[in-house]
Amino acid sequence: MNPMNQGAKAEGLDARYRTMLVLWSALLVSVGLYFFLTLVIERPAGDDNNEMLFWVFLAASILPLLMSFVLKRRLLAQSVAEQRPQLVQSAMILAVALCEAVALFGLLVFFTTRTPYYFIFFIISALGILLHLPRRDQLLAASYKRQGF
Repeated sequence: MNPMNQGAKAEGLDARYRTMLVLWSALLVSVGLYFFLTLVIERPAGDDNNEMLFWVFLAASILPLLMSFVLKRRLLAQSVAEQRPQLVQSAMILAVALCEAVALFGLLVFFTTRTPYYFIFFIISALGILLHLPRRDQLLAASYKRQGF
């Protein structure tokens, strides 16, 4: 491979990595903004706690959280097999968006129940997003075929 071509490819990977970091951090900040909204907005009037609804939403939020890890792993394996670094970015965005869905469940709990434990959804969502921090080695694995020894 041409050394000039390798330099351009490395610059393209760096740009893609920076884009992934920006997207990742923006989605993490959005979870913080959702939580901030719950502190600023007044809850609708309600007389019951409806704890059962809280547990239903908590159980429902486990599925997107688990799917984020399963789908990301599958897309990363596909990106390495097909040598397509754009799939790494797609995998990260999909995984983080699924984790953000947990925060949206938290907003639903905030608006539909009187439980004070709605913040648990935001913590779970933020932890899931933090676990999906983009890594440069994922891009490198999808960009360069490994040579056998």
